[in-house]
Order: sequence, then C-alpha cells, then structure tokens
Amino acid sequence: MPSANSVPTLSRAEFDRLEHRGAAGTTVVLAEMDSAAADRWRDEHTGWRGRHWAYLDDEHGVLRLHPINVTRTSSQAAA
Repeated sequence: MPSANSVPTLSRAEFDRLEHRGAAGTTVVLAEMDSAAADRWRDEHTGWRGRHWAYLDDEHGVLRLHPINVTRTSSQAAA
C-alpha cells in the first residue's frame, strides 16, 4: 500500500500481469478514463514518471487507483 505521496515501483513482470487482468495500464488508457487523475498525480507525486497506473490494495484490502513506476526489463531477463 503506498503512503500519501510515495510512488510504488513494480517490476515489469508484475505490471504485465496486472495489465493483462485490466488492473493496470499506461496513461494513454488513463486519459480515456479520467484525464484529471493524471494531472492531479503530476502535481501531488513528484517521483511519478507519468507513464503507468495500477489498482493497488489499501490497508483494508480495497483496490484504489494509484500512480506507479515500472522497472525496465533487464537484458538478461529479456534474453
């Protein structure tokens, strides 16, 4: 669960798994859903790279929309 202004970082594999389930995506998809969310996140989360989002659970197990950063795939993992 992310804290107030922290931006969680997910591995590429974890992001791909969530994206496959419809629980994560790129900001292009987010803009289609709610462009105001991305604009607000850019102001509130300075560590956010502005590319990805995901539904993450909070302390009560409720999924909430959050900005996320995604690690790059290493060349060893891609080979």
